[in-house]
Amino acid sequence: MKLSRRTKRALRLTVVVFSGLLILAVLGGIALLLFGKWGVWVTLHGGESVVVEVGSTYEEEGAEAYYGSRRIALFERKPLAVEISGEVDTAKPGTYEVRYTATDGKKTSTAIRFVVVADTRAPEITLHYRKGAYTPIGGEYSEEGYTAFDSYEGDLTDRVKTEIPGDGFVYYTVSDSAGNTAHAKREILYDDRTPPVVKLEGGTVTYVDIRREYEEPGYSASDDCDGDVTSAVTVKTMPGATEAETIISYEVADSHGNVGWATRIVVRKDLETPEITLKEGEHVTVFMGERFHEPGFTAVDHADGDLTEQVAVEGEIDNFTAGDYEYTYRVTDSDGYEAVAKRIVSVVPREQPETVKPEGKVVYLTFDDGPCVYTEHLLDILAKYDVKVTFFVTNQFPGWQNLIKREAEEGHTVAIHTYCHDYPVIYKSRQAYLDDLNAMNDIIEEQTGSRTTILRFPGGSSNAVSRGYCVGLMTQLTNDLTDAGFQYFDWNVQSGDSDGATSAAEVANNVIRGIQHYNISIVLQHDIKAFSVDAVEQIIKWGLENGYTFLPLQPDSPTVHHRLNN
Repeated sequence: MKLSRRTKRALRLTVVVFSGLLILAVLGGIALLLFGKWGVWVTLHGGESVVVEVGSTYEEEGAEAYYGSRRIALFERKPLAVEISGEVDTAKPGTYEVRYTATDGKKTSTAIRFVVVADTRAPEITLHYRKGAYTPIGGEYSEEGYTAFDSYEGDLTDRVKTEIPGDGFVYYTVSDSAGNTAHAKREILYDDRTPPVVKLEGGTVTYVDIRREYEEPGYSASDDCDGDVTSAVTVKTMPGATEAETIISYEVADSHGNVGWATRIVVRKDLETPEITLKEGEHVTVFMGERFHEPGFTAVDHADGDLTEQVAVEGEIDNFTAGDYEYTYRVTDSDGYEAVAKRIVSVVPREQPETVKPEGKVVYLTFDDGPCVYTEHLLDILAKYDVKVTFFVTNQFPGWQNLIKREAEEGHTVAIHTYCHDYPVIYKSRQAYLDDLNAMNDIIEEQTGSRTTILRFPGGSSNAVSRGYCVGLMTQLTNDLTDAGFQYFDWNVQSGDSDGATSAAEVANNVIRGIQHYNISIVLQHDIKAFSVDAVEQIIKWGLENGYTFLPLQPDSPTVHHRLNN
């Protein structure tokens, strides 16, 4: 088809315009590619979101920034400083923002990194094992112990759940607050390690008269798993230590190889051995704090007659430790045959008496550290007014021991203070104190015919000096002696005769002033002080004139106990 000239011109113009526009678009694209967008740009090192384990350390990776074109540029980019803000607390789970900011003039750009602090670690369960532990066959498993620890929450032992389904294992499970769960499994060791028990009828020693044949008294055997295994017992006979002795062994094994056994010694002898008779029987009882006095015994042999003086006695008791103690009595006749008898001595505590509170206003005068040269004068004063008191006696002055007897005979209470009154000796240990107490009670028994259960500790129960020799001693002694049925008394009225007072008037004033504060007064004085003894008459006169009753301490008297300091 033939185009007109106008049409051809229009087509040529269109081509020129389109070509120009295309060239402009291409040039614009090239310029944009070369120069790009200018501004401040921040680039993170590392990811925009990171996860950190709780309790660990967050390590900042940082960022870099520049001013310039983000694309390829013909001009050099200008590095910029990056300011980092925001805190990450790795001790606390959560999501934290860290901001990275760069500024050039009025242009600023910010990038953000999200740091997630999370607890992703499971706890750890540690199983404990006891050396030699096992579970008897058919028995219940006894837990050997375990601990559970979480790196974030710490000790989770109390959250552990255990399950014993009966498949021979123990299963342990624990979860932390984040839901992380740990498991552990323990295999139960079942075993039979208990041997059978062989029981002998008639005891382990059997005596057979030389004129008779031995007859088996009988035996039995039982096992915790197999039950009655008597029929499996093997009996063997072997020579003994002497020609007169035969040893019979009884041995049996259970189905797991555990062996049980017993032996019997058969002694062939002349059975007409001496006979020991224990007076008061084979079992006697003494109270704690009492000395054991042998009740006596006799020994008679059919051929030799009376052998009592040849009896040897073995045994001793600790009279401040409750329990059963064995005494053995032995005697041998002229044929060499020995007779043995045994006596059990039971040391038992006394029951504490119920406290009886006296009526009215009562004064208990007590005197420590005597008797001595002044005690006799004190007894005369007390006899004059028929007043009874309590003497906590010692053996510091042995020459005046006889006054203990007079004190008791005249109705006064004789009580224990100390044998030697030497603190480093008596407070060295529990046994040292008890030895001292026993020694003084022995003297009291010699003088009065009986022992006492009333005592006062040297320095009082609150003394702290004992701490320098044995820590905790006073607490132990007060408990032990109370349990043994003894009564210890401190005081609530001080005479001052060993603490500043130097005259009878001062002592009397201190005591009179003190007892007015109490309905029941326990007064501390010392009869080794002449001026303190001289004050007693004035104290008694004042007390009687003012309605006070003077009494001696008894086991059921009200006690005054100081606060313990050791």
